[in-house]
Amino acid sequence: MAKVTVGLVPAPELPEVIARRLVDKLPDLFNKYVDRHTDWNCEIIVDSLAGAAENVSEIINEAEKLKEKYDWTYAICLTDLPIFSGSNIVLADANLSSSVAQISLPAFGAFPMKKRIQHSIIQMVAELYYGKLDDQHIKMAQKGIGPRTNQKQRTLFRTLIEPFTLSPIRRREAPEEIDCINVRFIIAPRLNGSLRILFGMTYANRPWTIMPSFKNVVAIAFATGAYGLIFTTLWKLSVSYNIYRFIGLNLAAVASMVLWILLSHNLWETPRGTNNPRMRRLYNSTTISTLVIAVFIYYGVLFLLFLVAVSVFVPPSLFGEATGLEGKIHLINFIRLAWLVTSVATLAGAVGAAMENGDRVRNVTYGYRQAHRYEDIRAQSKDEDS
Repeated sequence: MAKVTVGLVPAPELPEVIARRLVDKLPDLFNKYVDRHTDWNCEIIVDSLAGAAENVSEIINEAEKLKEKYDWTYAICLTDLPIFSGSNIVLADANLSSSVAQISLPAFGAFPMKKRIQHSIIQMVAELYYGKLDDQHIKMAQKGIGPRTNQKQRTLFRTLIEPFTLSPIRRREAPEEIDCINVRFIIAPRLNGSLRILFGMTYANRPWTIMPSFKNVVAIAFATGAYGLIFTTLWKLSVSYNIYRFIGLNLAAVASMVLWILLSHNLWETPRGTNNPRMRRLYNSTTISTLVIAVFIYYGVLFLLFLVAVSVFVPPSLFGEATGLEGKIHLINFIRLAWLVTSVATLAGAVGAAMENGDRVRNVTYGYRQAHRYEDIRAQSKDEDS
């Protein structure tokens, strides 16, 4: 039985996490969908260049070097950087002659990503294993002529396309100016194409991972809100405000926190001679969306803390007497008070709070992450030279 080794080359962070979750499952899946008469094996090597190079040629060449170094049969790179072909979003590329391919995670949009990436890895390995499956091969498989594995390939390709009905995947020949690839899968960016790449990049940023950096902010905000609860002014305001004021204060608090983080940590990428304007705008949009999600998570945590505090320490009878409410005090009254206190506390926390871990916050920007990965690459090169 022939032995085939597939090397996964993920970028650090999310691509690495996904690759490690899949590596043990892939051999059985390759056996099921590609060739059951082959002994499949998978290995992982994390490589910073896979998440730092915006050029497909660099990624493919790095994958080819690693394939030769570790004696793999095929190499599949997983990058968390977006790749474009004109106005189209690139999902994957393959070089059939050198048996390497790359998959761009942001093209998958937001979660769930794991299953889609799993399908894509199988698809790319099948591309490399059988070579180009053109229309003639597909028609032969549909008619029962030729290897039955081609029919499996066609079924798998349909499975891969299903999650992208609004932005269909298209298999194309690689552009002539890119000689390092033969096959390219793109997602035609219809109405939701730009949103898909933005959501995918935001998910790749993992906004929930910067929550530990909000410890100081939560402490300051909670102390500020708790002090404000001593006085009945906020109690009365919570009763008199309508829903639109609550929403307005909520959005203003989140916006002020996002703006503070952007300014205090210099997260906004400015025009430079080397950076691409299109990528810079995309990076900045992703930074904002990541911070908005992170701050809303922080806001939700703070709201729950205040809701518990208000429910425990504010007597309903005293609340009714101070606000002039008649009848029984309901939970909705405490929810309104906790909502108002959370917004006020967030506004106060955004003014003077300093993040505990600046590197983790700056890591939500692709430019910073790429620069950090390039430093790792240079350090590894020095170690190899010495």
